[in-house]
Amino acid sequence: MRKIEVDQLRVVYPNKDGDRVALDGVSLTIGNESIALLGPNGAGKSTLMGVLAGTQFPQSGTVHRNADEGLGVVFQTPALDELLTVRENLELAGALHGMGNDAIHDGIEAIVAKLGLSDRMNQQVRHLSGGLKRRTDVARALLPSPGILLLDEPTSGLDVEARATLWSALDSIRVESEMAVLYATHLTEEAQRGDRVILIADGKIVVDGPPAELTQSLGSHVLRIRTGDAQAVEAWSRSIGCPLVSRGNDVLISHAKPEHAGECPGDPESVTLAAPTLEDVYLWHARSAFAGGGA
Repeated sequence: MRKIEVDQLRVVYPNKDGDRVALDGVSLTIGNESIALLGPNGAGKSTLMGVLAGTQFPQSGTVHRNADEGLGVVFQTPALDELLTVRENLELAGALHGMGNDAIHDGIEAIVAKLGLSDRMNQQVRHLSGGLKRRTDVARALLPSPGILLLDEPTSGLDVEARATLWSALDSIRVESEMAVLYATHLTEEAQRGDRVILIADGKIVVDGPPAELTQSLGSHVLRIRTGDAQAVEAWSRSIGCPLVSRGNDVLISHAKPEHAGECPGDPESVTLAAPTLEDVYLWHARSAFAGGGA
């Protein structure tokens, strides 16, 4: 079931040094699934989230959302009143969504239990840790039972334990509710949790697919090489029939074989043979785009 359809979004930010294109022809479909939007800072993730949430408007392109699906949004900066308690923030959110008192009460009790906030209800938000504030903000977004949840860098600033706690709760809630989730992240280990991963660079989608499918596209092994003689490595990679992308002294070779690790010419500084990761996939496609063509 398609919940959101995006077609040819373009967003440009005027700048005295020249316009900056934040989104450039972005198209995607979001169904009943968990999708990771992976890319570095400045790639266009937050801009896309803003357009989907209705807080930003594109110069061109369209967004169509199933009218029956409510939308919950968690931005990078929590949408909470620091002087109110957790309960007061959630009651306010419910009222703003037009929920009745009984629905607000029942919804709050259910969602805070799932997010481990039951013993924090009477604390002012300003006294909460970063992880608890984030969980409170997620509770706010989930209270009206949306069919679609947008999360912009939901674990930014959280420690490892707080990230794990938040993701565990979100995974459980999503399975129970059959909710579509789109989350922006720059962490490959978080992107790996998604049913799909969309890699975005310079405002463009460079690749989109299931994590395992994306990593398998580079073969069973890659070689990560740092060398002072990239030309020699490039010639060698052609001779062994393995595609390559590079930037500066860093070279990534796909579809490598274990024996290739000891054959690299040019007295490289380092050679690493490994199973491909999502980071390798991202670097592969980003460097290919930077070079102006495929590998």
